[in-house]
Amino acid sequence: MRDALTPDQVIAAARSLLERDGYQQFSMRRLAAELGVAPTAIYWHVGNRDELLDTVLGQMGDTIGAVGVVGASPAERIVSAATSLLGNINEHRGLVELAHQRGILLALLGPARLALAGEFARAGLHGAQVADATNAVVQLVGDHVTVGHVARDWPEQAVGDVVADAIVPSLDPTVTATLSRPPNRSRTFAVMLNALVDGLLRQPAAESTQSAHASGRTSAPEGPARAAGGASGAPSNP
Repeated sequence: MRDALTPDQVIAAARSLLERDGYQQFSMRRLAAELGVAPTAIYWHVGNRDELLDTVLGQMGDTIGAVGVVGASPAERIVSAATSLLGNINEHRGLVELAHQRGILLALLGPARLALAGEFARAGLHGAQVADATNAVVQLVGDHVTVGHVARDWPEQAVGDVVADAIVPSLDPTVTATLSRPPNRSRTFAVMLNALVDGLLRQPAAESTQSAHASGRTSAPEGPARAAGGASGAPSNP
């Protein structure tokens, strides 16, 4: 005899089904078949489809948005947070797609966004710089996942002989050899992420340099002005 079905069992099975097959393939009938019960039993325990999906997503904020932050330097900590977020999204892609379709993905990513914002603020960024930097990192992660998901159905792309047979005096042979192979997406993402974070963290220093230059330009005319005033005014005491 089958043990009595519980709401937690239904929710766990729904989450597993969504993770495995994606939200577009999800239905209450498939869930009932997975659990070996009648569809009416599902409705009795967790309500209708939308209510069930809301419950599943409501439990995912602490999973998708929770990122690990490690490292000694600000750059290392920010990169680790972004890499952790990427891992969470890849691990729960079916639920991430569902959250996106239901318009709550940014809400689920809230803890990750706040963690990144805190790291940028501690690194010396302020105001709009923090928000822009946080959004830039999250968007890079999202774009990488999206392109990777779409590219699953693409045929393998040939590099061609132009690069493989090229002889460019200014390039080391290892460069053309590497360019003659399809890019490693994971490696390229790491390069882009590190470059983005390094550039974002330079903003306070660049801002200080610009302010110093602006201050210098503003005060520069004071010398000649004082000299002109001295020339036309009373002679100075010996």
